[in-house]
Amino acid sequence: MKKLVTRTYKFRIFPSRTVTKKLERALDACKFLYNSELEYEQCVFFSEKRFVGRDELNLLVPDWKSINLDLENVHSQVLQNVSDRLVKSFKNFFGRVERGEKAGFPRFKSKNRYDSFTFPQTGFKLKDSRLKLSKIGMVNIKQHRKIEGGVKTLTINKNSTGKWFANFSVVKEIEIRQKGFGECVGIDVGIKSFYADSKGNKVVNPRWLRKSEEKLKFLQRQHSKKMKGGKNRKKSKFKITKLHEKVVNQRNDFLHKEARKLVNNYSLVAVEKLSIKNMIKNSYLAKSINDAGWRRFLQFLSYKAEEAGGLIVEVDARGTSQRCICGSIVRKSLAIRTHKCEECGRVLDRDVMSAILIKASALKELKNTVGTAGINACRDVSSGTSMKQECTSNT
Repeated sequence: MKKLVTRTYKFRIFPSRTVTKKLERALDACKFLYNSELEYEQCVFFSEKRFVGRDELNLLVPDWKSINLDLENVHSQVLQNVSDRLVKSFKNFFGRVERGEKAGFPRFKSKNRYDSFTFPQTGFKLKDSRLKLSKIGMVNIKQHRKIEGGVKTLTINKNSTGKWFANFSVVKEIEIRQKGFGECVGIDVGIKSFYADSKGNKVVNPRWLRKSEEKLKFLQRQHSKKMKGGKNRKKSKFKITKLHEKVVNQRNDFLHKEARKLVNNYSLVAVEKLSIKNMIKNSYLAKSINDAGWRRFLQFLSYKAEEAGGLIVEVDARGTSQRCICGSIVRKSLAIRTHKCEECGRVLDRDVMSAILIKASALKELKNTVGTAGINACRDVSSGTSMKQECTSNT
């Protein structure tokens, strides 16, 4: 079975000083165009009560070119993409209004908030570790892997530490390889341990941000003492930004490796259906939840499983910490980390028991569509009986 998917390849680029200045000017020109179009949109919106579309904005680009000559040195399709971005931001704004959410009217972009521009179709060429950008020049690129599929867009972005990257968005055809219903596992993500699985294994939460907090506090105290507008203040800000970048890279590396490990070892992974947006409203847990990176981990797990032929099943995990696999209710507060059931005598780590129940719920959903032999291959850490038999006995 084949399927078309969209993937992004991100490569570091190393522009020369001359090319860097051209990239910076292109960013500034796109920022100017975006803010000018937003100002025009606001005037029309509040005076005529209508929304200006992409075509009308593009017709006004020559007028803005006469004001800012740097726009002449930017590829035409890059400028058209600026209009696309603004139109998309307004559509998202109207969508939030219709859904009754906090609207957030599109706002003007400062220098630090506009950090990328996109070639939608043409204007770039990649050959022999060199990237040619229209009206900018040749750039050295570290292409650490081959691009598979047809390239649709190229986005050049500058990160907070001044590094430049090329992001190729491609559409490629992948073959979905069905592994068959073999080994399966349930996982329960947490803060104390990153996740516990139904096999009894627990992965330690690395807490990358927490580990760097002392150094971060020291750098921020030093930064607050620097004179505003001075060179030393810029240097101290760069140190803080670089430390944050390191934390993000450490977290992403860890999440990629853990997701790959699960996908390689299991054909089915049962996970909780989490509402992380609501969970981070808890001010006591928000930092720890964001530091763990649950949302990104589940995203990585999902697309890796799709390409590997595995299956990710999301289940409603409400009440899994208060129940036992035998069906009895075992009340416990967050401070109690051990599950002890008086009915069946099971004594387990509470997170492991939650993972077992998540796995059981996933198999209940699938038992009408998969073979019995495949399900019986999934065994629980708590007993020698198969999860299929336990699920059947509890229904």
